[in-house]
Amino acid sequence: MHFVQRLLLQSKLPLTQKQFWWYALGYWSIFAFITFGQLSMLWILREGLTMQYHETFIWLLDGLFWWSTTPLILYASLKIPIAFKERITLLIRQVFLHFLIVAFLNIFLNTFHYLVTNPIMFWAVGKSVPAEKYLFSLFMAFTASFSQYMLLVIGFNKVSYIYRYQALKQEHFKAELTNEQLRGQLATAQLQSLKMQLNPHFLFNTLHAVVSLMIKNDIRKATQMITTLSDLLRAVLVNQQADFIPLQEELKLTQHYLAIQQIRFQDRLKVEYDIDPATGLCSVPQLILQPIVENSFTHGISELTTNAVIRITSRIEGTFLILEVIDNGVGNKQRKVTSGTGLGLKNTMLRLRQAYGEKANLDFTHPPDGGTIVTLSFQSQIKNKIQEKDDVLLPYHR
Repeated sequence: MHFVQRLLLQSKLPLTQKQFWWYALGYWSIFAFITFGQLSMLWILREGLTMQYHETFIWLLDGLFWWSTTPLILYASLKIPIAFKERITLLIRQVFLHFLIVAFLNIFLNTFHYLVTNPIMFWAVGKSVPAEKYLFSLFMAFTASFSQYMLLVIGFNKVSYIYRYQALKQEHFKAELTNEQLRGQLATAQLQSLKMQLNPHFLFNTLHAVVSLMIKNDIRKATQMITTLSDLLRAVLVNQQADFIPLQEELKLTQHYLAIQQIRFQDRLKVEYDIDPATGLCSVPQLILQPIVENSFTHGISELTTNAVIRITSRIEGTFLILEVIDNGVGNKQRKVTSGTGLGLKNTMLRLRQAYGEKANLDFTHPPDGGTIVTLSFQSQIKNKIQEKDDVLLPYHR
């Protein structure tokens, strides 16, 4: 039974061992009934020829023999498959090998009858079958047995191929699904790792500003900055598990950050917004704007003594969301040399590539009259579930 089970597993047929034997019995029974009908008609049409029950018993044993050898035949069909698409010499070789197998089985069957069945039958009923009848049966029945054998081999090859192909296709689909899930999990882990790098980077910079105010003995501004920072951190923690949030939520975080900077710059800083309402629900990576805005302060407007302006815009072009952070700082001229590592912008570019691949861009342009325009563009995706109570209606000027 273990052999049959291995055969079914190898062929991928969805059958139990019991079902296998019933199907095999059904297959050989079809030919048994046809043969019995032929013999019956022969006995009826030929006068003086009567049915010999002991010969019918041998014929029944023949059917049981072929039924019992079904696993071996199917095993041979898997080991020596009939492939019509192969070259003709290989096909002839395969058919010839099966021819030898059928010849061996027929010789074995008739030899068994002559040496074993005949003596037992003679002892039981006093009759036996002459050797010339076995020899005659060997040659006359060979064509029928070879046809039945090859029909089973070819049919099993085709059915087994179909089930194995479907099994491989299903395994391939499962493997692709698993790989896709692993790629998604890896991307999520990498995005989370990048975001975790950004949070302390921003926090340390802000705390450094607080320390600077305390050194200058400006306790009121330091206290106000710490309070605003706590509001920002609280807003970040609300979406701690989310790598992507609606743009309107991202703008809230940016407003908190800008509020901290306005404490430092007071009347020197003006913030403007030009936000397309259609972009409010677009999904963006959390804290994607903050490092760009921070870069505007660090390299753009920090040296301005008056009329520093940062403008944030959003719009949709085709399937892309376009975000711009514009400042009126020194632009590409007279840039302040820093020893910083540029972690914020480097992190932003890595996050964009990780989330959107080649469909995301981060571009810097410097107008002739000064200033810097940083443009973010990536595939626009609408966030499905947004808390209505947190909807933001940003003023265009602040």
